[in-house]
Amino acid sequence: MKRYIVYILPVAVVAVTAAVPVLYGDHPINFDRAKSASTVLKPGAGTASAAPTAQPGATASAQPSADTGPKVAKQWQTGMPEWGIQVYWLDDPADADAYVQGKADRIVKYVVGLNANAIAVSFPFYTTGLRANEVSAHPTTPSPDRLGILIDTARRAGLKVTVRPIMDEAVLDDPAGDWRGTIAPTDRDAWFGSYESLLQPYLKSAQKHGAASFTIGTEFNSLESDSHWQTLISDAKQVFHGDVGYDANWDNFTRGDIPVPAESQGVDAYFPAKSATDQSPVSTLVNSWNTWLDKKGKGPLPGVTLSEVGIPAQQGAYAKPGDFTTKRTVNEAVQAKWFTAVCQVAAQRQLAGMYLWSLYFGTDPTLPVNDDTPRMDFAGRAQSEAAIRQCFSGSYEVPEQPAG
Repeated sequence: MKRYIVYILPVAVVAVTAAVPVLYGDHPINFDRAKSASTVLKPGAGTASAAPTAQPGATASAQPSADTGPKVAKQWQTGMPEWGIQVYWLDDPADADAYVQGKADRIVKYVVGLNANAIAVSFPFYTTGLRANEVSAHPTTPSPDRLGILIDTARRAGLKVTVRPIMDEAVLDDPAGDWRGTIAPTDRDAWFGSYESLLQPYLKSAQKHGAASFTIGTEFNSLESDSHWQTLISDAKQVFHGDVGYDANWDNFTRGDIPVPAESQGVDAYFPAKSATDQSPVSTLVNSWNTWLDKKGKGPLPGVTLSEVGIPAQQGAYAKPGDFTTKRTVNEAVQAKWFTAVCQVAAQRQLAGMYLWSLYFGTDPTLPVNDDTPRMDFAGRAQSEAAIRQCFSGSYEVPEQPAG
């Protein structure tokens, strides 16, 4: 059953709370938190950072000014794996832009310190019900201009940037088990029209600030065969000139080709590894990953990006990696071994890359974790961070994909 937990979000003057969704079954959903209201950055406290190399989709106006901030050791280029972190941003409209800049500086510094070469910025948009025909932004949705602050900061550090709107599921809390993958608009013309209206300003911001990729949809199982995607993607390409991708949920991913005609494909990979136990060696977890991927195709899968990889740092998590809510005894080794295993599989199968979940935009990664820290978080967990750094320090060649 889906649950909602209240977290304290730090703001410039006072702390406010926001109820956010945490899980539905094996389907990972929006997750966010701040470790403590006491972790507030002083407005403008972040460091400024040098103009990055232009990325696909960048325009001349998108080049930020030079500075001395953190830099990736080696910028991503075609043929390199994307070693990425998913950052989830639930905005607080009370935050001044200078305060947002401080958060951006802090989180980008941490991501670079993990040896990542890429970042995906996930943020919520909203619906009013399972059969609703429109979607909208709320105050917790970062504005296109605010989004540009984080894109610019990440690009100054040399990170490849993906913009990734994702539907919040709060109103879909239903005993029947509905989630974003089961929405059923009664008027699909109206729904896709509303969705495009929502996306257009963010596509323009992604283009203006030089993002490399834009995820046009995430986990819309029930809508994936709809013909409206072709027009939506075509219109998006008129505005945004980088890669336009789609992220499938792990269940639909292995059932056949995803019919959304995007330029790239990702998968939110929370499949159950039911044969693994907490004591299983990494090799057993590698076998679980390969068994699951084999359902999609044998051998190398260079057209596949693992858009979300995450697991709670607790006992018994391998059987249900997407379980964000069940709270059991902390076991960092479970999370660290999962990350190590998928890293090995990514190299063996020559995947396009992977993005690890979860890291909330407002988190202060320098603070220690405690029993109240959400189990899915890896920031502050020494074993998990070491596994990420080790993984992301490696490389392999990703075979070039045929055009079209």
